[in-house]
Amino acid sequence: MEFIDFKKRSRSSNIEMLLPGWESGENVAFLSPHDDDVVLGSAYLLSAVIKNGGKPHLFIFCKGDAGYSTVAEKTGLVGRRKGEAIECYRTLGVQEEDISFMDVPDFSLMSYVSRRLPYGEGLFDDLLRALRAKRISRIVFSNGNFEHWDHTAVFEMGMYTAAQAGDHILVDLGEPFQIRSHLIYSVWGDFERDPADPDGIDADKGILVDDATEQCVRRAIASFSSQQKVIGSIVAHREQRKSEEGYLELYRIADVRRQIDYRRYIGQLAGCRRMQ
Repeated sequence: MEFIDFKKRSRSSNIEMLLPGWESGENVAFLSPHDDDVVLGSAYLLSAVIKNGGKPHLFIFCKGDAGYSTVAEKTGLVGRRKGEAIECYRTLGVQEEDISFMDVPDFSLMSYVSRRLPYGEGLFDDLLRALRAKRISRIVFSNGNFEHWDHTAVFEMGMYTAAQAGDHILVDLGEPFQIRSHLIYSVWGDFERDPADPDGIDADKGILVDDATEQCVRRAIASFSSQQKVIGSIVAHREQRKSEEGYLELYRIADVRRQIDYRRYIGQLAGCRRMQ
């Protein structure tokens, strides 16, 4: 397994290239809009966390009630998918107790990205409490660039809710604990275009793995027997990841709370003409 920095054009077998300052024992949150999204988009990193002494915590937001390909499959689907998810992530080394099911109906997650709702409470408090209680130091969440309404909702929660985990607010929800890095993974859609890169390299980081690792991931994906028609084209597209050196998984650094660089503006002051 090798980690790639596309912006610096460098590579290393050290996970610090992807997660700077990494320490064994860290807790990493993987936010999954639906139960199969993390295995489809972030399985290599999940495995890398385990291999480097970390502990993955999986948050599955939607309950999968829309994922039926025939009407007959609708009955009992949610329970079936939970069993499939547990088996899938067990294959990759995740313990069942480290999987949290939030049970939000499919295609409605965006309406839960809040603290208070007209019909009850949103997910903000639940997620913030969990991130603090589990002392999450890294967070990985789905691409919000035109993939799926629920994926965009998880992207928003990753960008904003998780950023509050280290703030000295809502302390009744747990002791503030700073998340050190935020990464975005893609399930099938491309990342937002980076206008600063003329080569169209929109991902910042990558993980390169051998065929054995990819085949292990495919066995895990196969646990979702109820979803084979739904995700068939995504699984087939995985062959596009293959290079002569192995299979590639891509990430983009989430630009959370980017501060203003006043030096750029101060440098322009002398050239600003005074007007009467």
